[in-house]
Amino acid sequence: MLFLSDLDRTLIFSYKRLSEDNLCVEEKDGKKLSFMTPRSAELLCKIAERVMFIPVTTRSIEQYERIKFPCGNPCFAVCDNGGNLLVNGIPDPLWRKMAMEYILPAMAEMERIKSFWESLEETYFEVRFVDDTFIFTKSHTPLETLRLTAEKLCPERVELFDNGDKIYAVPKEINKGAAVSLLRERMGGEIIAAGDSLFDREMLQKADIAVIKQGELSGESLAPIQYAEEGDDPDYTLETVKKILDEKENVI
Repeated sequence: MLFLSDLDRTLIFSYKRLSEDNLCVEEKDGKKLSFMTPRSAELLCKIAERVMFIPVTTRSIEQYERIKFPCGNPCFAVCDNGGNLLVNGIPDPLWRKMAMEYILPAMAEMERIKSFWESLEETYFEVRFVDDTFIFTKSHTPLETLRLTAEKLCPERVELFDNGDKIYAVPKEINKGAAVSLLRERMGGEIIAAGDSLFDREMLQKADIAVIKQGELSGESLAPIQYAEEGDDPDYTLETVKKILDEKENVI
């Protein structure tokens, strides 16, 4: 069995949720950025002993590598929204070759979007080409910026996303759902997937069991078996996965 999980706001949380007993799992330039509760840290270690835990994140490789899980980093991790698979910290060349088959046809559109975003006064952050996979920046008016982008450039091979003030232009075939299909083909087994945002929708849809953290996907029906949070508990994801595993063992 595989446990595939988004990271930010699904397993780990920013300083905004900081409390005295939380554990820091990410630092940059001496600043503490992300945290887990002691209970989540304990649960993750126990779950990772029972099933294969694979983070599936939109974070770049560099951003992912800043995270230090309490039980050690897993052997496999999917970064760049599906654009790279890390195997013991090293990008898998075969996975990347397959990803490039989808990225290259979208490159011209992404370059046009990059130039357009660089010309806007509303964007206030460097427009980045993240790991040669997708475009990212920040906008004071994210929804309006994406509306103008779609209206003026009419992208066909690129999908546009917002997440707070962050905006993204991602090749349509580079998504977490495609990553689930490749991992299922490569490793087999039943898949539990957890997530909270629009980036996670395809991953949850292709999982056997979906754990939906409160967020952009609240209220959606995505998988044959799903658990959806009604409150806002930082331990919800891992408490739910433990419950699922316990129930399966009892059935057996």
